[in-house]
Amino acid sequence: MEPEPSFAHMGLDGRLLQAIAELGWAKPTLIQEKAIPLALEGKDLLARARTGSGKTAAYAIPLLQHLLQVKMSPLVMEQAVRGLVLVPTKELGQQVLQMIRQLTAYCSRDVRVADVSGQVDMSAQRPILMEKPDVVVGTPSRVLAHLQGHSLSLRHSLEVLVLDEADLLFSFGFEEDLKNLLW
Repeated sequence: MEPEPSFAHMGLDGRLLQAIAELGWAKPTLIQEKAIPLALEGKDLLARARTGSGKTAAYAIPLLQHLLQVKMSPLVMEQAVRGLVLVPTKELGQQVLQMIRQLTAYCSRDVRVADVSGQVDMSAQRPILMEKPDVVVGTPSRVLAHLQGHSLSLRHSLEVLVLDEADLLFSFGFEEDLKNLLW
């Protein structure tokens, strides 16, 4: 008989496990159980699951685990944007930011995240991006504008890219922005 799936058996950083426990998650959902181990191995994933199934955590947990491991390496000295989460709406950007903040409750000094998806003036976001947060959450058009305005650089540092609600990203007219961002 296979053991009951658990976050503890995934080899996650203790600080992430502490935050997961505080969120009251006793065991991973199906999408988390299947996706997290593959993402931890560095595999590319395309996942589809219903709303409320834990998709955000399914990519956020391995993203944060990767960043915590990178930061423990003596070879990595420079602060850089290593994770980019593209979202179709500012509302989803805020939800993603909230989830990542909850998951980094015990490692917030080690992993910094910035949401640039909102309607805040770009000049107000520039100083936040100049500090090179570990993860940037944003809509494709806003991220592209920051790249073109040189307040964000990803060329030499990006290690993890997430397209959250990829179907909506394409149906909301972000296709051209995505092409410009990714090619």
